[in-house]
Amino acid sequence: MNYIIGDKEEINYDFGGKANSLLKLVGNNLNVPRFFIITSKAYEKFLKFNHIEISNDYEQFKKEIETANFPKDLEDEIFSFWKKYNFTAVAVRSSASNEDGSIKSFAGQYETFLNVDKKDLLIKIKNCWKSLVEDNVVAYSNDESNQVMNIIVQEMIDADYSGVAFSVNPTDSGNNYSVIEVCPGLGEQLVSGNVTPTTLLVRRQTFRSDLTKGQCYLTEEEITRLEKIILKIEKIYATPMDIEWCMKGKTIYILQARAITAYNPSVNLYRKVISREKTIIETEIYYKGEYEGIKSLTKDLYYFKPLFIYDKEKEITNVYYNDTALEEDPKNIYYYMQKDLKKTKELYDKALSSCKYLNEMIDSNDESDFNYKEFIHNMLIIYPFTSLGNLAGYFENINRELQELLIEFRNNYDYILYKANEYLHVKAKNILTKEYQEHIKFLFIEEVFENKMPSIDTVKKRENGYIFFDNKLELVDNISSWLETKNILIKSFQDGKIINGNVAYNGKITGKVCQIFKKEDFKKFEKGDILVTTMTTPKFTPILKIAGAIVTDEGGITCHAAIIARELKIPCIIGCKNATEILKDGMIVEVNANEGIVNIF
Repeated sequence: MNYIIGDKEEINYDFGGKANSLLKLVGNNLNVPRFFIITSKAYEKFLKFNHIEISNDYEQFKKEIETANFPKDLEDEIFSFWKKYNFTAVAVRSSASNEDGSIKSFAGQYETFLNVDKKDLLIKIKNCWKSLVEDNVVAYSNDESNQVMNIIVQEMIDADYSGVAFSVNPTDSGNNYSVIEVCPGLGEQLVSGNVTPTTLLVRRQTFRSDLTKGQCYLTEEEITRLEKIILKIEKIYATPMDIEWCMKGKTIYILQARAITAYNPSVNLYRKVISREKTIIETEIYYKGEYEGIKSLTKDLYYFKPLFIYDKEKEITNVYYNDTALEEDPKNIYYYMQKDLKKTKELYDKALSSCKYLNEMIDSNDESDFNYKEFIHNMLIIYPFTSLGNLAGYFENINRELQELLIEFRNNYDYILYKANEYLHVKAKNILTKEYQEHIKFLFIEEVFENKMPSIDTVKKRENGYIFFDNKLELVDNISSWLETKNILIKSFQDGKIINGNVAYNGKITGKVCQIFKKEDFKKFEKGDILVTTMTTPKFTPILKIAGAIVTDEGGITCHAAIIARELKIPCIIGCKNATEILKDGMIVEVNANEGIVNIF
């Protein structure tokens, strides 16, 4: 075989992971800067010509390479390729036999030199060979010093922008988006960690940017073109890929592509966001309202896969959101809503119309005019605005006009969902036989309204506990085992003698804890008790009027508990996360809503 091969050669030999990959990219018509490969046979020829033997005396080995000369015919062949490709400056990059593997990448272990001119080329080639036995390589490779090295000599692109891309997010198992990092200039500063890049999440389905951290240097058209190239490379290799790229003018170049090392999606960490008395019908509407509704607010870019676990002991449903998936971060939802405020306002106006429709239907109670599909459709339209209104008070950088819209909706229209849910269940109950009416909490919309009732035994099994995930209900004997199979870990909070939260209304009071989760619990609540719950709803009004203080797991400044506490002027601490896990019935606690803490005696 030749000692030097060009970038259009057929792959019939192992030239090392990096060079093999470049040849494969060229063979699949990807735009790769021109290059030639100094093969491992040239390395062996160089060693033999200079009578250098590989030994465990690495320092001596490196000195011998440094002072050695190239055979004349090898030197001539190298510079003939330089002339043939008309290079002025190149990158000299290693391509060792153990590099860019699926288990170990050897990323950054061997030498790479940028902007190398003709007079320094041979020196840099020798420095790459020397790096085979550098201390860091020996330590990383468990003394794989017997490896051989090919070297890539590649045209330097004076890039306007450079970056690294992962065809899937290596920290999330959703696989719904690619991660692209970009910085101005050459990409070496990014790979070496010398700069903080702009980070883009790009939807694989739509090629559109879902999240920007930092200044977005690329246009939407450029992002789309780059994402299509990324997905093409993933298809060629049939595995998630780690890709180095750059852009000069409007041209995108691929500099390197390798499998994401030992790719294994990390555990998805879920956190509890709310706990409510929710029927399966309400759960369905919640899921569709959040998922479909917020998708429309973010131009179909929002990814939302909540987890619902029914607790048969407390008879409540715990709702968990994915803390790992950046697409579920509310800040990103607001980013898109304020990016196209005109569209957001149009959807807001539709939500107001839906509120009017629901109110009129509920007030008229016209049996002949009730269409359950139309009724639920209007519930779904208003759902995202009530949800996002509750969170709007958390974030400082939301457009002021948008924040006011959301808070206004939360304050003035949130109650309509409660009315609508109650009305829908009354309609459902009127359809059911007495046997099924007792189990209405455990029926689906379609089962009730499309007359597709399951057996009563099937319904009773749901009462023992279930999981609703990805729009499917599953009966689960062992929740921990189910979570493990789905690669999900529930985020827990630490116990302690002091619970911290956010002040909704100040004051200080000592009293007895009374946990309330559902209306049936109201009878145990006594005047002056400390109400501890996940979050209050309008149903709680009778006990809120006699409560000494309110402590909740959830909520922001616009949540129901905060609003009512300010109206009633009672101490209130919200967003404690784990209050219902730590504060038990009968405990004597001090609610210090001046400092936002609950002290347990």
